[in-house]
Amino acid sequence: MIKALTFDLDDTLWAVGPVIHAANLRLLKWMESHAPRFVEQYGLQGFNSLRDEVLIQQPEIAHDMTKLRLALLELGLARCAYQNYQDLAKAGFEVYFAARNEVEFFPYALQQLEQLKQSYIMGALTNGNAELPLVGLDHLFDFALNAADVGIAKPAPDMFQQALQQMQLDPQAVIHIGDNPEADIFGAQNLGMHTIWVNLHKQAWPQHLAPATAEVNHLAELTQTVQRIHQHLDNL
Repeated sequence: MIKALTFDLDDTLWAVGPVIHAANLRLLKWMESHAPRFVEQYGLQGFNSLRDEVLIQQPEIAHDMTKLRLALLELGLARCAYQNYQDLAKAGFEVYFAARNEVEFFPYALQQLEQLKQSYIMGALTNGNAELPLVGLDHLFDFALNAADVGIAKPAPDMFQQALQQMQLDPQAVIHIGDNPEADIFGAQNLGMHTIWVNLHKQAWPQHLAPATAEVNHLAELTQTVQRIHQHLDNL
């Protein structure tokens, strides 16, 4: 019997690319007034180059999107000769982070979550740093875990294991739902969880991975797909 559902967030419930782009633009706008030399030297593309440098220098923080963002801002601001680069980085991050949590849900995402919440324990498992209260989903989830809290990103088993321990459930009682074949589906499968691949762009499944339990191409199909898995297991 299925008792719980765990969800990825970015690119499962909303498209994260446009969110990050908008957050970067808002941060640059803020920096025009507070750190104009950063804007002149780096501009929009500078965020990626600074991130790549930080990942080479500090690979141990690759799983922590907040630490990574702060580190790249500190690096760029220090190079622009701002003596208060740490304070500027913290203030700039707050501007960025507020925008990073302004998401536009995929069609039917909220409707499906509200419907599923009536029957299942719900958890969020994300490699990103979106926060449920800020995106407006805290009332629909019983708990949330992210890679920064756990110390390692999916598909490592740690986040899935912590979720199972928190819910006090066996893997066979849980369906993990996500868009990433490796991080979400492969990671959850390795612990024996059932999986639903959210494939909104109808991409080909990677041949080297075992297929998910089920696939949806539109979130409107989600509740029905969960119920189908649930009923199948009850009939075994």
